[in-house]
Amino acid sequence: MIDAHRLSLTFDADALRSDLLHFESGDWTPHFNTHYYEGDWSGIALRAVKGAHVELYPDPVAQDGYVDTAMLERCPYTKHVLSTFQCELETARFLRLTAGSTIREHRDHKLGYEDGIVRIHIPVITSPLVTFTLNGRRIEMFAGEAWYLNFNLPHSVKNESDIDRVHLVVDCMLNDWLRDLFPRLS
Repeated sequence: MIDAHRLSLTFDADALRSDLLHFESGDWTPHFNTHYYEGDWSGIALRAVKGAHVELYPDPVAQDGYVDTAMLERCPYTKHVLSTFQCELETARFLRLTAGSTIREHRDHKLGYEDGIVRIHIPVITSPLVTFTLNGRRIEMFAGEAWYLNFNLPHSVKNESDIDRVHLVVDCMLNDWLRDLFPRLS
């Protein structure tokens, strides 16, 4: 089992930050899972379940498929980033954890390599004072890097910095192209 793996993909963090300038504070939607965090954890849905009542929610039993949202149209570089993924994409979201906020330890359902769906985090704005812990181990991610994290495992985030941490989070269906970005499993 792979807990965490930095993919060989790297993106222009400055260009991703420029896309964020197209949004106002009212464009951010509070995260739907209010029991998991303290402070402000919010997002902007760029791809969502077709016809979703809450676009930010990555419905694991969605039957109508996933579509780009109007918010993605504001993000030319982010559209380019998503187009580099040569696999089926489900959701794509900017997720923001404001300064001083915490995401408590929890597990997500069926979000691991073994499940055939992988969640990729691409830090856009981050700080050394943001602590991301996965399965008891700190994972240090830098802006522009692409990371697979097995979210079936316990994970938490603390933003002890004075800036808002923002990641581009993309849920991808595992295929041969994506498997080639991982170490060979014996």
